[in-house]
Amino acid sequence: MEKFLKIIKNNVLIITAVLFFANTMSVEALQIVYPKSQSIQVCAGSTFFVGNTTPDSKLTINGKEVKVYENGSFVEVVPLKEGINTIKINSQNETEDVTYTYTIKKVAKTNPDVQEPETEEFPANEYIYSLIVKDHTPLRAQPDENAKRVTHLDHNTILMLNGKKGDYYRVSLTLGQNAWVKSSNIVNYSTITEKMLASATSVTLTEDKLYNYIKTDLSFQVPFVVTETDKGLNLELYSVRENPAHTTIFKPLGEVKSFAINNVSTDATSSYYIELKNRLWGYNAYYEGNTLVLKIRKKPELNSKQPLKDITIAIDPGHGGNDSGAIGPTAVKEKDINLDISKRLQTLLEKSGATVVMTRTDDSTVDLYERPKKAQEANALIMVSIHANALPDGADPYAKHGTSVFYYNAEAVELAKVLRDTLTKDLATRDDGVCKASYVLTRPTMPLSVLVEVAYMIHPYEYTLLLDENFRQSAAESIEKGIRNYILDNVK
Repeated sequence: MEKFLKIIKNNVLIITAVLFFANTMSVEALQIVYPKSQSIQVCAGSTFFVGNTTPDSKLTINGKEVKVYENGSFVEVVPLKEGINTIKINSQNETEDVTYTYTIKKVAKTNPDVQEPETEEFPANEYIYSLIVKDHTPLRAQPDENAKRVTHLDHNTILMLNGKKGDYYRVSLTLGQNAWVKSSNIVNYSTITEKMLASATSVTLTEDKLYNYIKTDLSFQVPFVVTETDKGLNLELYSVRENPAHTTIFKPLGEVKSFAINNVSTDATSSYYIELKNRLWGYNAYYEGNTLVLKIRKKPELNSKQPLKDITIAIDPGHGGNDSGAIGPTAVKEKDINLDISKRLQTLLEKSGATVVMTRTDDSTVDLYERPKKAQEANALIMVSIHANALPDGADPYAKHGTSVFYYNAEAVELAKVLRDTLTKDLATRDDGVCKASYVLTRPTMPLSVLVEVAYMIHPYEYTLLLDENFRQSAAESIEKGIRNYILDNVK
């Protein structure tokens, strides 16, 4: 901590940081970065003002004095009452006196007059035969955009629908298990009075240098769910009439210690049980025509003297191009911070012998779904998305700040913990948690995928750290060390 306090107090380093991001620094006497408009609506009990002024100014918000940091930054939480709130921000010194007025209307989160649609139940044993038309279509546990994702399915998968609620159709998986799909992701064909059931004609277990493959040939594409277990993976295939492979004895091969298939159950489900020799290093399930492929990543080969040698790692500098990410008090954009840390990390990883895949190397716009796709196409073992955090209205930047790491799949939680522990120790930042979250950059099951929030853009002290190149270098070094230690500890 003393190291970084000295850095902050060193005017030369602060000037260097200012010059580094000179294209976005404010030259105005008072600049409000957030809220972005002087007339807004907020559905929370508070908002906050983020901005900068000349460091020697006295700053007040509705008469209350606000702390101005050494670089002119300020962040202040302002409570809101019901209805219209008038907020006056004043900055003054010996030569300047500037006042901005904001009108903020506090509104309710939901409209109580909007009634939830009723569920339309189809007649018993009646189904609508439908087809998924979009890749990566989620099946959800409830008919809600924010509900848990049960699985993701690609186009041409056939679904049996047995109900409807609002914009969602209910998907029959088993006699007692349903899921929900959004109507815009499917096309409906006709009503049938009996479930269409597929036949599995063969199941094979093969391997190559990096992966094991379990392939199931089917008469048509059916929905499936892959579940991580303590020992490996379970695969459930729905709407299956028969699977003769349940009598096959599969010998251990590559990463697969044991593999067994149950006889198709009375509810037309074929269950696969895959026990692995080592911890799970990633997997993917997809269709090639009517062949379902379960692709399982093998344990990486380790060079004990150079544990990252020949390991492919994907780095995703968050945001970019027309997506600025969070904006700091002096108007520096998160996308620039992310890219700088990512390039430093790239250099360190390559010096350690790793092969690095960057989802962007400049200030360009990259589609969110293209980022994990680049990592997968390069056979990356690990993907780390680099970010600097912010908060929504209603939160307190002085209460919630620090370093956090996000994951979604159980296979990535240990990597997330190692990176969190390493970063908070090396950077002396507050532990903001290891958090499970369903983000595009955390959902991939291969590569192992985590999202790192190094520090907060809207916390004045942490923002000053992020502006300093020594801190950004230390962050990159800590992430490289965390990845290296994780591989060393888990490749036995």
